[in-house]
Amino acid sequence: MSVSNHLSGTFPVIPTPFSAEGDIDLKSFQSAINYILECGVDGVVFPGLASEYSYLTREERLETTKLVGELTQGKVPFVVGASASTPEQVIEYSVYGAQAGAVCAMVMAPNKFAGDEQAMVTFYKELAEKANIPIMLQNAPAPMGAGLAIETVINILKQVPEIRYVKEETMPCGQRMEQLLASAPDSLIGVFGGAGGRYIIDELDRNALGTVPACELTEVHKLLVDAHKQGQFEKALDLYCQMMPILNMQAIYRCSLTKQILLERGIIECAQVRDPGPQLDAKNIQELKKLYAKLDGLMPALKA
Repeated sequence: MSVSNHLSGTFPVIPTPFSAEGDIDLKSFQSAINYILECGVDGVVFPGLASEYSYLTREERLETTKLVGELTQGKVPFVVGASASTPEQVIEYSVYGAQAGAVCAMVMAPNKFAGDEQAMVTFYKELAEKANIPIMLQNAPAPMGAGLAIETVINILKQVPEIRYVKEETMPCGQRMEQLLASAPDSLIGVFGGAGGRYIIDELDRNALGTVPACELTEVHKLLVDAHKQGQFEKALDLYCQMMPILNMQAIYRCSLTKQILLERGIIECAQVRDPGPQLDAKNIQELKKLYAKLDGLMPALKA
């Protein structure tokens, strides 16, 4: 499979599996990557929010980033997630990702610069100069990100042409994407959706390039995006309706839900998370299994 210069399609975020003791499980990590690749995706992202990146040490991020580059080389484009708490760390992770084979660096607009447009511009200019690969500006809502106004995003794009993509996750995503595309400079190739894929139909209808979701429903996301690209809009809508109940749960339980599905499918060996957010309990898991059963024919049966 050739790697396109322009990114589009389904780009799942690779999770970071942990053992019951909380260490990274590299065997399960490779298994999760292989599963995502076997789904025929258009590319991968690592690490992102769905990778629990803010709970990884520097050494863990570098080791896993290198492994992703090795496993995806020559197969699909790899977008390195380089968001971090300091500009120096962002630059380090972007440069390292490029050395590992990443074709783009996805970087969240830092919330500490949310009220200072010039500081945001300076941050991205320095990043672009050092990273030497295209940038994807991730505009996530507060408190995770800066939740930048569209006018601010456009001003940043005009001053930093190395930002070739935007991942827009501030609500309402679809409307904001359309506004952005209407006024963005020619240097912007396009906009991706995120937010777990919960608004994917609206985003694609408004000319999103694709989606960057978590990976628990990769088969369905790939089918949906491809169907929409081919003009099979009713099929895409049907797929969306089938997966929405699980995506609604994922909005609450996030990494816990993603890993539970991967565990139940035998892809990873443990559903342990480091993220301190809500986690599935036994009743949630039973509900999840019932909702998963509604995807009959779209996803393999659960093994556990």
